[in-house]
Amino acid sequence: MPPIRVLVVDDAVVVRRLISEALSADADIEVVGTAANGSIALQRIRQCNPDVVTLDVEMPEMDGLETLRHLRAEFPSLPVIMCSSLTERGASITMDALALGATDYITKPSQTGSFDESMQRFRDDLLPRVKALSRRAPASNSVKPLVARSAGLRAEPVRIIAIGVSTGGPNALSLLMPRLRPDLDVPIVIVQHMPPMFTRLLAERLDAHCPLSVKEAAGGELLRAGSVYIAPGGFHMVLTQQGGGVVTALNQGP
Repeated sequence: MPPIRVLVVDDAVVVRRLISEALSADADIEVVGTAANGSIALQRIRQCNPDVVTLDVEMPEMDGLETLRHLRAEFPSLPVIMCSSLTERGASITMDALALGATDYITKPSQTGSFDESMQRFRDDLLPRVKALSRRAPASNSVKPLVARSAGLRAEPVRIIAIGVSTGGPNALSLLMPRLRPDLDVPIVIVQHMPPMFTRLLAERLDAHCPLSVKEAAGGELLRAGSVYIAPGGFHMVLTQQGGGVVTALNQGP
């Protein structure tokens, strides 16, 4: 099988080199080009025909959002991984990018702690995404209901809806949540694999477009029908029975 062809787009020379080195260390991946801004990136895509693009969020001349708008118009099914800094602005723009059709996102290597450890975490985050996205079928824009049928069994009443999502989750949730009925009579709990700042922004954006109330869980809440609780990034969410209700609890266990 030929190597996965990746185009790296970032305005910083050092970051382009770090991402390229992280990708090229894997024999299944080939960096076929780099670009310092969105305008150059669009030209490189036509020339290099990549399987996946990593796209910086904040760039001069043409930033990640504007680049993505042009890219999606010309290359609607090309997987794009946004590369964001872990800041309030970076997280907000990344959420906008996901709404515009970015396939996934990663956070840039942290500038705190050991450089080698930071780069290893970055590689562990980036490489599986590139490999998964390069080989998956084009995503559908429709949400199809999943119906479970058990012949001969009595259906138990549904008390809670639980959703667990990672890659592609923000896009899937943005399609699913606005279509829920406002009179839904059970609570929904969601675990989305994201850093802390991103889950708060995700909850705020879903709340603005969903007929139900959506919030980032703080722990200790009594679940209420018609409300949605998203676990904060970096935390597990556990549900415990207390009296006649169910209460959230957060932890950072294995």
